[in-house]
Amino acid sequence: MLYDSLTVQEVVDTESSAEFLKEATKLATSRELENIAQRLEMKRGMFAELLAPERLASLTEDEFVLLLDHVFSIRRKARRLLRLISVESFRQRTQELLYGEEDVGDRFERFVTLFEGSLDERRSINLASELLHFHDPDKHWLWTNWIWDPETGSGALPMVVQEGIVIEGKSSAERYRNVGAALRLVNEVGHAQNISGNTMGMLGTNLLLACVHAVYMYTVFRLKLSDEFNRILPELPELVERVLGVRGLEVVASG
Repeated sequence: MLYDSLTVQEVVDTESSAEFLKEATKLATSRELENIAQRLEMKRGMFAELLAPERLASLTEDEFVLLLDHVFSIRRKARRLLRLISVESFRQRTQELLYGEEDVGDRFERFVTLFEGSLDERRSINLASELLHFHDPDKHWLWTNWIWDPETGSGALPMVVQEGIVIEGKSSAERYRNVGAALRLVNEVGHAQNISGNTMGMLGTNLLLACVHAVYMYTVFRLKLSDEFNRILPELPELVERVLGVRGLEVVASG
């Protein structure tokens, strides 16, 4: 398997990860970050419930829209997408993606290919990844263009792995597998536990990488844009909520 011959230290840039973490905690309070972690848990629960086999078989258009409203790059196109391909077609494609018998990478690639003409490849990849990941975060990982964009080579993941680590691939299936192998090692380092409160595993790693992305954006925008544009840039917690698709999910106070 990819990276099997390498140690975590040879793949993950722990120093960079720690620096990004340090900067993120200057821009957001621990309460704000824990609140986002709770929203990720809520998103996971919602996806798991609506995408369970028996529930998926009868999901309505409004319920599909509810799901897609929490996929950052899709939410504004949800109803248009469902009208282009029909609810029944979307349901069938989603069932094959989540519950097909082939290797998950092959199912992932087929799902992406089926949306040609309806969605651009970047959004199709984001959608496939979100459906798989939030349906079952223990088995599948999140790959969006803000985590890694193969066209530009940019994203949060390249910023926390060692220089020279290759996450490319000849197909969407291969790239999906390679991203997963790298993310599992990033998760193993454990920095996510320091930023995500009580959210562990890949959900915590999602939050870590979203913070890396947000810190990078803040750095670039502050260097390149005027004070006027800086004033309209969302605060880090809001930016992280948006890219993770949890903006609007309300956390119920305990106690």
